[in-house]
Amino acid sequence: MYLGIFILAMLNFAAFWLLALHLGGDALNGRESAGHFYLMSHGAYTEVSEGVFDYSRWHARSLFVTHPLGAMAAVFYYKLTKPGK
Repeated sequence: MYLGIFILAMLNFAAFWLLALHLGGDALNGRESAGHFYLMSHGAYTEVSEGVFDYSRWHARSLFVTHPLGAMAAVFYYKLTKPGK
């Protein structure tokens, strides 16, 4: 179970990273201005639709949940499977 949670967390991060590369950034670093939506990566803005902006914002926010869960799962997995137990 712990290994599965860890793998899901890493897959979520990989998906976020690859999509941010493809889309030109993420919404947490981006901005909205006068009905236009921009993702940002390394100081460069990319205009996207509102739907893509909302998706990027929610996917980025999901990392605030899956990263800690993945880290905790990795620790528990290690403690349960370490030699000498």
